Amino acid sequence: MAAPRVITRTQCLLARGIITARISSSILASTRTAFPRRQFTSSVRVWQNNVGTSAQGHETRVSDSPASPNAYERSIALLALPRRAVKSDIEALLRKKGCDVKRIQIRMDRFTFHNEAMCFVELGSEKQAAEAVQQLNGSEFQAKSIVARPMKEDFTWGPRIDVSKGYSARRHFYDDGVSSRDAAMPLVEGRRMMLSVQTPGWGTADLNVSGRNKVVLDIIDQYFGKYGIEALGGLHPFYGDKKANPRLLCFIDFKTKQGADLAVAETHDTQIEGRKTWLQLSNPSPWRAHQIGKVDKALLVELQEKGLLPQETYEDKFSQRLVQRKWSKDLPRTT
Repeated sequence: MAAPRVITRTQCLLARGIITARISSSILASTRTAFPRRQFTSSVRVWQNNVGTSAQGHETRVSDSPASPNAYERSIALLALPRRAVKSDIEALLRKKGCDVKRIQIRMDRFTFHNEAMCFVELGSEKQAAEAVQQLNGSEFQAKSIVARPMKEDFTWGPRIDVSKGYSARRHFYDDGVSSRDAAMPLVEGRRMMLSVQTPGWGTADLNVSGRNKVVLDIIDQYFGKYGIEALGGLHPFYGDKKANPRLLCFIDFKTKQGADLAVAETHDTQIEGRKTWLQLSNPSPWRAHQIGKVDKALLVELQEKGLLPQETYEDKFSQRLVQRKWSKDLPRTT
């Protein structure tokens, strides 16, 4: 199948000159959605309605304390963030600039524990916010140039649930110190599977990227939806290459262990829509374990004790200067 190469929304918007003086949270909508100029600059509701929930399905609150009036005046948006940056990295960056960090709102992918290349931060004062924007905009952070903007007035803290997003609504969680554990429960309970499909994947060659992705999602719903899907990971791109064995298309979290086991029994190593298909238990690699540990060290230890993650996370191979580099050849390439 074909899917878009990973390009941050920030890069696309910057190239078109759409980013305004103040950033609304509407930019956090799906990376596959094209926003018109007016919607991008005026509405926070789009992003708020496109959020994830925890693995248990309850709404995840970033903070129990309500935002104070005019909090946006001392808040900033950080864009084009390195995907592997976590809340503690961002907090450390801001504190180095002399900022008092009141809260950070950042959304993570439950399957990869990567951020969405952006976050929102409330600082100690309006002056700190202005200085942070001036110092951070265009600066280098973990080998990548980032963007800093003042917050738009209509920004509202806290996520909302959008049930219309279907499986995608539960793909993300907010790093609030609790939800990372919920996000890992499918792995703990043996409900997280890798769906692999023989290249070139599903869909005809004349379809564009969005058309092929729609075909893929329809097929997944048709053949796997009956087993009870809780969440669906991002679609991995097939760039026209052909492999003898199926290659990873996406991760699937099933609602129950029984549903996951039945799906494997009935669909693994079968032909689906003319393509050989595998459905196997997720087997996280050392670099995935490393990322989970960056988000939640206690969770990493717990998963290692359960034998679900490797003990060796190759900490020395994931230094800041290697974040944007190719992986070392001696690292296992499992997912």
